Amino acid sequence: MNSPEINELAAALVAAQAEFSAVPKGSTNPFFKSKYAALPDVVQHAGPVLAKNGLAISQHITQDESGSDALLTYLLHKSGQFIAYAMKLHMVKDDPQAQGSAVTYARRYAYMSALGLVADDDDDGNKAAQASFTKSTKPAFTKSAPSAPVDASDASPEIADIIKAANMSPDNEFLASLAQQWASKGSLSEKQIASGKKIAYGVLKNSDTKAAMLDVLTSAFDATEEPF
Repeated sequence: MNSPEINELAAALVAAQAEFSAVPKGSTNPFFKSKYAALPDVVQHAGPVLAKNGLAISQHITQDESGSDALLTYLLHKSGQFIAYAMKLHMVKDDPQAQGSAVTYARRYAYMSALGLVADDDDDGNKAAQASFTKSTKPAFTKSAPSAPVDASDASPEIADIIKAANMSPDNEFLASLAQQWASKGSLSEKQIASGKKIAYGVLKNSDTKAAMLDVLTSAFDATEEPF
């Protein structure tokens, strides 16, 4: 939907798009190790250009015709003219955390879509590095020294599991960063806890499996009769 007239908005958007450049990918997905432009990166990049041209983005959570949660994005002009469209929210499960993740994801894509923004692509360097790594028997990078173990005695059970896994797997940079943040600030965000738990439980489960196998092998060795 849009206002009856959008001539001033259209002229301002054309001027803004002439100034926009590709949005830098300043964030890293911890699961896929891929770079992406997070919502704060997008807003920081576009905000000054929007203000200069009398434009603004406003986003609201609403419901579509079927009653499903949706994100309503307005592209506004200082004249009062506007363009708006809704984007359905797709949640992996029905809880506040999943809704928050879906809203953040939708806001980023709707914001960029409304303005015609694109993120710069820095995957080529990563692909070249990966190709070089597979052809070599030695890594082309050096690992930093692991951090000292973090005390989890005052942490909640979920955070304690993350810290325990980080201490057990010091090469895992994501878990290590969460543990160090806890050590320095004494807190983690809900999103950090949710992401960290998935990785931590995998580390702990693998450790429990190895321990169980060692117990079995030790028992079998103890039960073996002496050869003499």
